[in-house]
Amino acid sequence: MPDDSPRQRGLVLLVKAEQLITDLGSVIDKIPRNQRYRYALRLEDALWELVDLIIQAAASGQKSKVYRVDEQIRYLHALLRHGAERKLIGAKRVGEAARQLGEVGAMVGAWRKRFS
Repeated sequence: MPDDSPRQRGLVLLVKAEQLITDLGSVIDKIPRNQRYRYALRLEDALWELVDLIIQAAASGQKSKVYRVDEQIRYLHALLRHGAERKLIGAKRVGEAARQLGEVGAMVGAWRKRFS
């Protein structure tokens, strides 16, 4: 399978998304109890949704599914900013997660351009 195939690209994105979940796991676990179900659960669910959307986009090769991955990345950026503003997640950790998401976003952007 060529390196630029949708499935290969999806696999690389999938590994990066799963790494982000692993990296944020301990941070999510430390979110105060009063925000655990309001914010932490939402963040964790959004991360797993990103994994699911990457799998769907890679399997289908549909333009709309690739755009959906991009939308989910934007949503995750918003959740991370909110966590930093409310001091639920440290600014340094948010910055690292945003950098990781930015890498995924750049790859998705290149993937989107192939449909144009």
